[in-house]
Amino acid sequence: MVRLAAADEFWQQLTPDERAAAGLEQLTPEQRAVLDRLAARYAKEGARRAVEVAKEKAKEEGRAEARATAQEKKKASIGLAPREDDETEVVRTHIQGDFHGWTGHTDFVLENGQRWQQVDSDQRFFPKMVDPEVEIRPSRLGGWKMTLLSEGLWIRVKRIR
Repeated sequence: MVRLAAADEFWQQLTPDERAAAGLEQLTPEQRAVLDRLAARYAKEGARRAVEVAKEKAKEEGRAEARATAQEKKKASIGLAPREDDETEVVRTHIQGDFHGWTGHTDFVLENGQRWQQVDSDQRFFPKMVDPEVEIRPSRLGGWKMTLLSEGLWIRVKRIR
């Protein structure tokens, strides 16, 4: 009886103009009963599918939120405020003032206010550069590496401020 009530609700929701436009006025009582059962099944299946879609959407939103949280934690570890337009973990700035190279444990004062220190003992000397551009990014083996963009050379560094 519940199925019949649901079907009657569907049929009753249609206006005479809608029934006429869809050609439903010519249906036999048996055809109308089939149509009502189909409408009831569609409503039931549609609701089930809508719940499935909503669950999947909620899962994806949860995964996206987890990714965003992880990204923010990574960026916070190098002191940058999270930026929605920047999905990478790259700091691109300039070393302040005159630069001649690195000597083993060189401190680098950057234009963005950060200070980084060389952590390896490599030495490299260059002709005087003023405010050279550098890029700092995570190293695949952990830690950070700073690349002197004009030369394409890099060294391992750690943030000290």
